[in-house]
Amino acid sequence: MTESGSFGDFLFQRGVVKKGHFLRLSGRHADYYIQCARLFEDAETGRRMGEALAALCRDWGAHLVLSAAVGGILPGYETARALDLPHFYCEKRDGVLTLRRDFAIPEGSRVLLVEDEVYTGQSIMEMREIVRALGAQVAGTVCIVDKSMGRAPVPPPFASLYAIPVKSFQPAACPLCEAGVPLVNQ
Repeated sequence: MTESGSFGDFLFQRGVVKKGHFLRLSGRHADYYIQCARLFEDAETGRRMGEALAALCRDWGAHLVLSAAVGGILPGYETARALDLPHFYCEKRDGVLTLRRDFAIPEGSRVLLVEDEVYTGQSIMEMREIVRALGAQVAGTVCIVDKSMGRAPVPPPFASLYAIPVKSFQPAACPLCEAGVPLVNQ
């Protein structure tokens, strides 16, 4: 889907996507703020998100779902539930994404990666490496929002429910600052 689609309108109405001038955790400035957690404030919407993500990848032959803490846990769980598959998640330990909590990905299994949003693709690439190191293979990747518009280095198959061209700027070169748009720290 694209920004003009009805799903995009829904995301704006729910406060999932906001347009403006935002301070990112990296210190960079962005023209959009995305907060997919808002989709999981009520059980019905969360369930529907999982079903929509599952519809994108139902035929990819996954055996289990893997997501990354924190943002990917809820969409990963709901997608796994819709596909009737086990769900595992990774979390950062000493700055490295790691599979913990006695989760065990069987060798040879096909793993579906699920994220809330993708911009640089860093967490996806880290999860891919975890899967590969365990002798399994990635069946594909789905996310709710692709902020990279397909530019993130995520190998196919890759699908999203919504894509939006989020621009990111160094503070010293930010056109939003130059235009006097107030900076919001979300």
